[in-house]
Amino acid sequence: MRRTAAAVLAAFTAVLYRWPVAAWNTDRLYGTPMPARLTDVAVWRNRAYACWPRADQSQPVTLLELPWPETADEQAQQPSSSWTPHRPFYADQQKLYDCRRLQSAVAVDMDKIRGHLYVLDNGYDNVVCQPKIIVYDLNTYKCIHSVELGGLNGSGLATLVVDARPFKGETRVYAGDAHGGRIAVFDPDRSVWYMVALRIQNHGNAIIQDYHRPEVDQDVPAECIAISKLQWSVYLTSKRSHDLYTASFKDLRNLTSYVTPSVKNGDVLPVGLRVRWEGVKLGVSSGLYADIQGGLNYVYTRDFVAVRLSLILGGAPVAAEDHKVLLQSYDLLPAVTKIFTDNKNYLQVWALNAVPNAENRHLVKINTLTL
Repeated sequence: MRRTAAAVLAAFTAVLYRWPVAAWNTDRLYGTPMPARLTDVAVWRNRAYACWPRADQSQPVTLLELPWPETADEQAQQPSSSWTPHRPFYADQQKLYDCRRLQSAVAVDMDKIRGHLYVLDNGYDNVVCQPKIIVYDLNTYKCIHSVELGGLNGSGLATLVVDARPFKGETRVYAGDAHGGRIAVFDPDRSVWYMVALRIQNHGNAIIQDYHRPEVDQDVPAECIAISKLQWSVYLTSKRSHDLYTASFKDLRNLTSYVTPSVKNGDVLPVGLRVRWEGVKLGVSSGLYADIQGGLNYVYTRDFVAVRLSLILGGAPVAAEDHKVLLQSYDLLPAVTKIFTDNKNYLQVWALNAVPNAENRHLVKINTLTL
């Protein structure tokens, strides 16, 4: 007896839904001809905003709006027509060489109090289109700020951290640079950006007293930045460095709260940020993140292991026994680029892979914090 076309389609669909599906299927959502390689993600309500740095001119989009959470089950239950990105995330809003628009998004972060999405764009060709920071209001889905970071080499920009200060009614945004020795700071209220030089206070037993000089110290890595509001600390490292540094979050806020109106775009503040060497990590790392309970999370890339470091600031240098292994798996953590928490209760800690893992997903939960 012949099977009807409807029966055949139903059987095929059932098999398809059991097959491993990439929950963030950018080909289906955006019609992209190549698989996405993601470097960063930020979550807002039921949406995620992911960076896909532009590899060449054939790539149509660089900032993706995606469903949250990333689950294959949810994707299977929703027809492709039921979910579409908002207007700022269409390909025609990210045209290459239209320097007013996004060229190559490398990092994102949220001001979750105001619903503002900050995007670090490293430009394209670094001559035609300069690197910049763009801000979207996700309540209206409109661009509300854009500032060029003229003079910075966009190829080195890697990290973006939003410091929302609701009690003072101000916001500062810190951009990490692979070239080291400095942090770029954006003040959206004044639409101005400037740099804070990093000065080493100690290295081992050596203490450098003259840390106020504004000259850039290239020895301090600042490619990766994490902030702990529990410890009131700023953590600094690089994907290529074993060294871990800290600075006082209070000092950073004080430096960037009282900036004179004479400071112009690209200026280096006359007073640097005091930085302390805390020791070495397990090795070269990725995905630096400070959770709400003060733990410092990162992935030791050589061994594909996610760890949580309990650090006593100002104490003995970092040691291997200060680390707790959260997850070790080549299959699940093949290429981690970001560690973050969701926006529900900040207790679920996730790792973002640049490419889908063995479960065909970009995301894997590496820890659940307990109260």
